[in-house]
Amino acid sequence: MPVGVLVNSFVVFLGGIFGAVLGKKISRDITEHLPSAFGLVAIAIGINLIIKVESLTPVALALIVGTIMGELAGMEQKLKIRIDRLVKRTKANDHDSERTETLIVVIVLFCFSGMGIFGALNEGFTGDSSVLITKSILDFFTAIIFGASAGSLVALAAIPQCLIGAALFFSAGFVVPLLSTIMMNDFRGVGGIITFAAGLKVAGIKSMRIINMLPALILVLLFSCYWARFMA
Repeated sequence: MPVGVLVNSFVVFLGGIFGAVLGKKISRDITEHLPSAFGLVAIAIGINLIIKVESLTPVALALIVGTIMGELAGMEQKLKIRIDRLVKRTKANDHDSERTETLIVVIVLFCFSGMGIFGALNEGFTGDSSVLITKSILDFFTAIIFGASAGSLVALAAIPQCLIGAALFFSAGFVVPLLSTIMMNDFRGVGGIITFAAGLKVAGIKSMRIINMLPALILVLLFSCYWARFMA
């Protein structure tokens, strides 16, 4: 069972509802400064995963090639355009551009974040839901904050989040028999670097196109396999 995926989706729904109900009762200081704490937690998770790397060369190669592929394909840019169209269609009578932009950020953050995609794949590969459980704690408070400014539509982000997470979880199960311990550790390393980058972005330290790095999660399995076979 994808425990981490289900828990993560549920707390996003719950947080979005709480935020919409609480509304302006939430202090402005909290909404401005709490994301920095979320970012630091994500950075710590990233570091914990990075230290498990077996071979740095395939990890670095996967990140470089994967990011180039993501940038050339314009993955994050295209995703934001589609989400923008969806939000405008859903909010046909509401032309508040600030709220629309907030909803775009929410959907990207909850459904397509590097930490979320890595967490779902990692749970499918290893059965370890700790990354998604930790992410759930962050997402609960994040959903409250966004729900207070963008309304109850934030809670609906839990639906595509659950579908995407479950798809990644179950697809990972078919790949597990083909993976070695070295490949798994290198996969965690790439996931850790992407999670670290996501933490920098959430904390407002450095803005990066996290979605464009995601192809590295697939490439590292191939590169790690061939590196262990021919270079070890």
